[in-house]
Formats: sequence, C-alpha cells, structure tokens
Amino acid sequence: MEAWRFDPLCIAEDDPAVNVPSQRHDKFRIKMLMRDGERRRETDLLIQKRYAWRGYGQIGTEDEPNQLTMNAELFGRVYATLTVNIDSPAGLALDSTYGAEAARLRAAGCKLCEFGRFAIDPTARSKRLIISLVHLLYIYAHRVKGCTDILIEINPRHRAFYEKLLEFEQLGAERTCERVNAPAILMHLSCAKIERRLREIGGKWRELPDEKSAYKFALSAEEEEELVSRLGY
Repeated sequence: MEAWRFDPLCIAEDDPAVNVPSQRHDKFRIKMLMRDGERRRETDLLIQKRYAWRGYGQIGTEDEPNQLTMNAELFGRVYATLTVNIDSPAGLALDSTYGAEAARLRAAGCKLCEFGRFAIDPTARSKRLIISLVHLLYIYAHRVKGCTDILIEINPRHRAFYEKLLEFEQLGAERTCERVNAPAILMHLSCAKIERRLREIGGKWRELPDEKSAYKFALSAEEEEELVSRLGY
C-alpha cells in the first residue's frame, strides 16, 4: 500500500450533485453505497469474509431506511466499509445485547447512532482510511441527523484499537452477542468529544508525528466545512 495515496477529500457518489471527483486514479475513493447492485454484493462479501476470518457467525444483509454505508474503493474494488444506523422507534441492532445501556442514554436525552458492519481488507490497513470513513459517517450522523452519541458493539480483543485510535470508552460489560455468536463489549463515544478532538488535532498529522490518535489524519475544520458545503448539508 506504500504507493497508494489516500486523498481524504476524494468523495464520490452516484448522484452528480454531490460528486467530488479525484484527479488521480491511484487514490482511494470514498463512496456512498447504493441499495443494490454489484457494489452491494461485493461489500457484503467483504464483511462476510472478514467476520468469518475472525471466527464470527454469519451476519445478515441489512437494508434499513435509517442507515448509511460508506465504502473505500480503489480501481473499482471495495477495500473497506462502515455503516451507521440512526436510532429510531425500531431501535438499534445492539439493543438485543445492550438494551439497558442504550435505554439509559435515551432517557438522558441522547440521540444515538450505531456504527457497525466495519470491515477492511488486510492489504489496505491505513489509519487515514479508517478515520476518513469514521469522519464522514460522523458528519452524517451528527451534523445532518443530529445524533449526540455513537455506540459500537465489538469483540473484546479489539478494545485497544477503538480506545487508542478512536478514543471510544467501554460502556457495557462483556456479554455474548447472539447475532454473531461471539463475545462482545459495548463502546461509547460522544459526538462532542469527536468535535473537540477534530478542532485540536484534525489534519495535523505532519505536525504531530508522535500522536497516537487517528483523529490527526481526519479532515481539518476548514476541510470539513468545505465538504459539508459541497454535499449540501
């Protein structure tokens, strides 16, 4: 992956009104996943492969009106994917395992969203790639949909990754997630904390070589505003 550069402003979608094309073809393109077609099947296959490799059970295809999926593509191939579900009267997938914790946040006035179905091809591991997907879904969830808090249900062995790179904090004790038949813990991150960290270190990866947080690879505040303006949010 050394020769493949990633441009965090290379955002594309099938709708030409929000298309931001790249001038290079050797950069990842972040694209909104449409509800059907070959990219949908390729995305589901990537998720199934990575979940199977981790020893998880099969996870079904989700297609809810309150969800948005972003893919990272290169040369027409999907290398990474992440989905956000916005809370609704139907609830979130994690309610089946951590309903009590989610209910307490709702009762406190939080508007929740759930990040899930994260998968990345092992040949494309990149902090910039991961944080770009997270940042774009944060923009959608927080700035467009008004969410205040992000939840994610993960395997305990991935806890350090989410704590160190994305600054999530554990909210729920270890339990068994019946959907994938594997141990799980609930992690939480407020949108206010993301906003603060983006102001502090967003786009400053050159100036902060020793910083461990992936937020230094995110868009700067100016770049985020430019992107939001281009997308019409």
